[in-house]
Amino acid sequence: MSAVAEFAFEDLFHAGEYLYFLAETLAEENTPAQVDFVEKALGLSAPMRVLDLGCGHGRHTNELARRGYKPVGIDLIEGFVETAKADAERDGLSSQFIQADLRNFRSEEVFDGAICLFDVLGFFSDEDHELILHNALSALRPGGKLLLDLRTREWMTRIPPVSVHEKPNGDMMVDRVAFDIESGRLVDKRTFVRDGKTRSVTFSVRLYAYTEIRSILRAVGFRVEGVFGGYDGSPLTIAKNRTLVVAQKPPK
Repeated sequence: MSAVAEFAFEDLFHAGEYLYFLAETLAEENTPAQVDFVEKALGLSAPMRVLDLGCGHGRHTNELARRGYKPVGIDLIEGFVETAKADAERDGLSSQFIQADLRNFRSEEVFDGAICLFDVLGFFSDEDHELILHNALSALRPGGKLLLDLRTREWMTRIPPVSVHEKPNGDMMVDRVAFDIESGRLVDKRTFVRDGKTRSVTFSVRLYAYTEIRSILRAVGFRVEGVFGGYDGSPLTIAKNRTLVVAQKPPK
């Protein structure tokens, strides 16, 4: 099995289709409460500058802007960036959005905090993930902090091999997953059925144990300050599906 399943990001993250199938899931997410946690974990106060790495359609970036921050969201997918910009314009927000590959992104500005949420770190190789973390470190001011949100590896290796997300009209998204212990990656064959048409894309996500990602962050140059099992600030356990790591760029 290939260490990294090759796929086109636009095939997996077709903005319209992704938001269509996950509309109910995203509606259930409490974005304001998640940003409450971001503020507390990173010690932020408006109007600080915040970098959102892999911002998707911009829900966290725009929530930060509503609170008076100066956020910049970065994402690879053009459709997500366009949606985020349109939402910011509609609500009169000062959010900035840039379409860019996190592996190549170099910031000329300095940020007080950075976030990388909901499995953004995982789709590339280990070397690329280290590069992304280096880029995040470089973008932060001394003393600035990063919140890194990953799936808990021990939880993910126990999920059912098949899951179906079905819409009321019969459209569905089906995931067939298997964990490759040699590469540490969850391989997912995802099939979309919409309007009578079917298409599939196979991709993989690197699942890091907390001890692994802690070592990587330290090697990059971060100081790891703490870890949580959810946006409610609960402890990390194998029964929680999220691993939230707070890491600081050392002060001068």
